[in-house]
Amino acid sequence: MRDIAPRGHQRRAEAQPGEVVVLRPRRVRWISLAAAAVILGINAFAGVTLSGTTSNGGTLFPADRWAVAGIGLFFAALALVPWRLRVEADTDHVRVRNLLGDHTVAWALVDRVRFDRTALWASLELADGEPLPLFAVQLIDGDAAVAAVRRLRELHAAGRAQHAGSDPAAAGELPPALN
Repeated sequence: MRDIAPRGHQRRAEAQPGEVVVLRPRRVRWISLAAAAVILGINAFAGVTLSGTTSNGGTLFPADRWAVAGIGLFFAALALVPWRLRVEADTDHVRVRNLLGDHTVAWALVDRVRFDRTALWASLELADGEPLPLFAVQLIDGDAAVAAVRRLRELHAAGRAQHAGSDPAAAGELPPALN
Protein backbone atom coordinates (compact mmCIF):
# COMPACT_ATOMS: atom_id res chain seq x y z
CA MET A 1 0.00 0.00 0.00
CA ARG A 2 1.39 3.37 -0.90
CA ASP A 3 1.76 6.27 1.54
CA ILE A 4 -0.78 9.03 0.93
CA ALA A 5 0.07 12.54 2.10
CA PRO A 6 -1.19 15.93 0.96
CA ARG A 7 0.92 17.82 -1.54
CA GLY A 8 3.64 19.93 0.01
CA HIS A 9 3.50 18.14 3.36
CA GLN A 10 6.03 15.67 4.66
CA ARG A 11 5.03 13.04 7.15
CA ARG A 12 6.82 13.16 10.51
CA ALA A 13 8.16 9.95 11.99
CA GLU A 14 6.98 10.59 15.55
CA ALA A 15 5.12 13.12 17.66
CA GLN A 16 7.15 15.89 19.24
CA PRO A 17 6.50 16.68 22.94
CA GLY A 18 4.43 19.84 23.39
CA GLU A 19 3.43 19.91 19.73
CA VAL A 20 -0.21 20.85 19.11
CA VAL A 21 -1.90 19.71 15.91
CA VAL A 22 -4.94 21.72 14.80
CA LEU A 23 -7.25 20.15 12.21
CA ARG A 24 -10.13 21.83 10.40
CA PRO A 25 -12.26 20.74 7.46
CA ARG A 26 -11.22 22.37 4.21
CA ARG A 27 -13.74 21.92 1.43
CA VAL A 28 -16.85 21.97 3.60
CA ARG A 29 -15.83 25.34 5.02
CA TRP A 30 -15.54 26.89 1.56
CA ILE A 31 -18.77 25.27 0.39
CA SER A 32 -20.56 26.69 3.45
CA LEU A 33 -19.10 30.13 2.76
CA ALA A 34 -20.39 30.03 -0.82
CA ALA A 35 -23.81 28.84 0.39
CA ALA A 36 -23.98 31.64 2.95
CA ALA A 37 -23.13 34.22 0.27
CA VAL A 38 -25.84 32.88 -2.05
CA ILE A 39 -28.45 32.79 0.74
CA LEU A 40 -27.60 36.31 1.83
CA GLY A 41 -27.58 37.60 -1.74
CA ILE A 42 -30.97 36.10 -2.60
CA ASN A 43 -32.60 37.39 0.56
CA ALA A 44 -31.04 40.84 0.21
CA PHE A 45 -32.32 41.04 -3.37
CA ALA A 46 -35.76 39.84 -2.29
CA GLY A 47 -35.80 42.36 0.56
CA VAL A 48 -34.88 45.27 -1.72
CA THR A 49 -37.34 44.38 -4.47
CA LEU A 50 -40.21 43.42 -2.18
CA SER A 51 -43.14 45.78 -2.68
CA GLY A 52 -46.83 45.89 -3.48
CA THR A 53 -49.44 43.68 -1.94
CA THR A 54 -49.74 40.08 -0.87
CA SER A 55 -51.80 37.48 -2.72
CA ASN A 56 -54.76 38.01 -0.39
CA GLY A 57 -54.71 41.81 -0.70
CA GLY A 58 -52.53 42.72 2.29
CA THR A 59 -50.03 45.58 2.10
CA LEU A 60 -46.29 44.99 2.40
CA PHE A 61 -44.49 47.41 4.73
CA PRO A 62 -40.80 48.40 4.98
CA ALA A 63 -40.54 46.17 8.06
CA ASP A 64 -41.34 43.21 5.79
CA ARG A 65 -38.28 44.04 3.69
CA TRP A 66 -36.12 44.06 6.80
CA ALA A 67 -37.68 40.78 7.95
CA VAL A 68 -36.79 39.05 4.67
CA ALA A 69 -33.21 40.35 4.92
CA GLY A 70 -33.03 39.29 8.59
CA ILE A 71 -34.22 35.80 7.76
CA GLY A 72 -31.49 35.63 5.11
CA LEU A 73 -28.91 36.74 7.66
CA PHE A 74 -30.08 34.02 10.07
CA PHE A 75 -29.85 31.24 7.48
CA ALA A 76 -26.50 32.53 6.21
CA ALA A 77 -25.19 32.33 9.78
CA LEU A 78 -26.47 28.73 10.03
CA ALA A 79 -24.66 27.90 6.80
CA LEU A 80 -21.40 29.05 8.42
CA VAL A 81 -21.59 26.54 11.30
CA PRO A 82 -18.93 24.26 9.70
CA TRP A 83 -16.37 27.00 10.40
CA ARG A 84 -16.72 26.02 14.08
CA LEU A 85 -15.42 22.47 13.55
CA ARG A 86 -11.94 21.80 14.90
CA VAL A 87 -9.73 19.13 16.47
CA GLU A 88 -6.72 20.11 18.58
CA ALA A 89 -4.44 17.33 19.74
CA ASP A 90 -1.15 16.94 21.54
CA THR A 91 0.51 13.99 23.25
CA ASP A 92 -1.65 14.42 26.38
CA HIS A 93 -5.18 14.80 25.08
CA VAL A 94 -7.43 15.68 22.17
CA ARG A 95 -9.97 18.53 22.13
CA VAL A 96 -12.87 18.07 19.72
CA ARG A 97 -15.19 20.89 18.72
CA ASN A 98 -18.18 19.53 16.81
CA LEU A 99 -21.40 21.18 15.70
CA LEU A 100 -23.03 21.49 19.12
CA GLY A 101 -20.46 20.60 21.74
CA ASP A 102 -16.85 20.54 22.82
CA HIS A 103 -15.10 17.50 24.30
CA THR A 104 -11.65 17.09 25.81
CA VAL A 105 -10.47 13.50 26.12
CA ALA A 106 -7.16 12.15 27.41
CA TRP A 107 -5.46 9.78 24.97
CA ALA A 108 -5.47 7.18 27.74
CA LEU A 109 -9.27 6.98 27.35
CA VAL A 110 -9.12 6.50 23.57
CA ASP A 111 -8.83 2.97 22.20
CA ARG A 112 -8.21 3.99 18.60
CA VAL A 113 -8.66 6.57 15.89
CA ARG A 114 -11.05 5.26 13.22
CA PHE A 115 -11.59 6.32 9.64
CA ASP A 116 -13.41 3.53 7.84
CA ARG A 117 -13.64 3.43 4.06
CA THR A 118 -17.40 4.01 4.18
CA ALA A 119 -17.32 6.72 6.88
CA LEU A 120 -17.91 10.37 6.03
CA TRP A 121 -15.68 11.53 8.90
CA ALA A 122 -13.16 10.12 11.34
CA SER A 123 -14.00 9.20 14.92
CA LEU A 124 -12.38 8.29 18.19
CA GLU A 125 -13.35 4.98 19.71
CA LEU A 126 -13.38 5.57 23.46
CA ALA A 127 -12.53 2.96 26.09
CA ASP A 128 -16.19 2.71 27.13
CA GLY A 129 -17.15 1.70 23.57
CA GLU A 130 -18.70 5.03 22.61
CA PRO A 131 -17.59 6.71 19.38
CA LEU A 132 -16.74 10.40 19.35
CA PRO A 133 -17.13 11.80 15.81
CA LEU A 134 -14.44 14.12 14.47
CA PHE A 135 -16.42 16.27 12.03
CA ALA A 136 -13.28 18.29 11.32
CA VAL A 137 -11.69 15.32 9.53
CA GLN A 138 -13.97 14.58 6.58
CA LEU A 139 -13.84 12.23 3.62
CA ILE A 140 -14.39 15.11 1.18
CA ASP A 141 -10.91 16.44 2.06
CA GLY A 142 -9.32 13.33 0.53
CA ASP A 143 -5.57 12.97 1.09
CA ALA A 144 -5.52 15.72 3.71
CA ALA A 145 -8.02 13.74 5.81
CA VAL A 146 -5.92 10.57 5.52
CA ALA A 147 -2.81 12.49 6.57
CA ALA A 148 -4.73 14.03 9.49
CA VAL A 149 -5.86 10.61 10.72
CA ARG A 150 -2.32 9.29 10.48
CA ARG A 151 -1.08 12.27 12.49
CA LEU A 152 -3.76 11.69 15.14
CA ARG A 153 -2.75 8.03 15.32
CA GLU A 154 0.86 9.06 15.89
CA LEU A 155 -0.18 11.41 18.70
CA HIS A 156 -2.41 8.68 20.16
CA ALA A 157 0.47 6.20 20.18
CA ALA A 158 2.84 8.77 21.70
CA GLY A 159 0.29 9.75 24.34
CA ARG A 160 -0.41 6.15 25.30
CA ALA A 161 3.32 5.40 25.51
CA GLN A 162 3.95 8.53 27.57
CA HIS A 163 1.28 7.65 30.12
CA ALA A 164 1.87 3.88 30.10
CA GLY A 165 4.43 4.04 32.89
CA SER A 166 2.39 6.31 35.15
CA ASP A 167 -1.07 4.78 34.74
CA PRO A 168 -1.45 0.98 34.59
CA ALA A 169 -5.05 1.28 33.30
CA ALA A 170 -3.86 3.36 30.34
CA ALA A 171 -1.29 0.73 29.41
CA GLY A 172 -3.89 -2.03 29.61
CA GLU A 173 -2.14 -3.59 32.61
CA LEU A 174 -4.86 -3.65 35.26
CA PRO A 175 -4.39 -5.71 38.40
CA PRO A 176 -6.03 -9.20 38.11
CA ALA A 177 -8.95 -8.20 40.35
CA LEU A 178 -9.92 -5.36 37.99
CA ASN A 179 -9.71 -7.25 34.68
